[in-house]
Amino acid sequence: MDERLLNRRFNSALTSEQAQVWDPDSVVREAEHNEEAALRKSDAPMDAKDAIKRILLAKKDKDSFRLLELPQPEVDALDRVAWDVPPAEVSKAYRRLSVLVHPDKNPGDEAREAFEALNEAHRQLRDRGGLEEMLNKHGEAARQRREAADASATPEERVAMYAAKQQRAKLLRKKEEDSFNAEIVRQIKERKLAAQRKRAIKSTYRREEADNHEETEEDDEAQQVAKKQESSKAALLRAKAKKPRLIF
Repeated sequence: MDERLLNRRFNSALTSEQAQVWDPDSVVREAEHNEEAALRKSDAPMDAKDAIKRILLAKKDKDSFRLLELPQPEVDALDRVAWDVPPAEVSKAYRRLSVLVHPDKNPGDEAREAFEALNEAHRQLRDRGGLEEMLNKHGEAARQRREAADASATPEERVAMYAAKQQRAKLLRKKEEDSFNAEIVRQIKERKLAAQRKRAIKSTYRREEADNHEETEEDDEAQQVAKKQESSKAALLRAKAKKPRLIF
């Protein structure tokens, strides 16, 4: 091979390798990727040092549950996506984290963005429609986590897990049935009370009408008596007027 051609290829390969190794942007991207991976895996509670970064990363991943440090949705024994965190716990998590990233204590655009992300996540998880939307988005991830847990189990463990799942499914159906029946009973009682109140109102109205009618009859009788008395007086006066006078 020609020596000059060999040198050109060698220099070209060396230049390409050096550019790849010493590319500053590549180094920065790799460092950011490693930091994000570490933050995603972290299960320690957020503190003032990492709260802003972890909240912004959760916003980037569109994970409102991790953003508020709340449990992820799971698949219940009936293969439905479930999340049993009450609204009060959502608000409690929001208040704790908002203190860490509040713009008044943390100057800068990142703190403001993190604070706005907290507000949005809090609003979304407290809203019924917003929560259902998030559960639908995270449902597949929840199923994948359960399938991974099942796949890593031994055959004996799988048998035990299946039996436990069947038992949980039975209890869950019983609980839902009891809840449904209790709701039916509550609605029946509520309707009965409403009917009783309606009857009481009608009864009161009728009594008032009857009392008013009695008062009207009494007034009519009084007027009739008064008219009779006036008529009697008038007749007496006429009789006196017709009586002959004695002249002496």
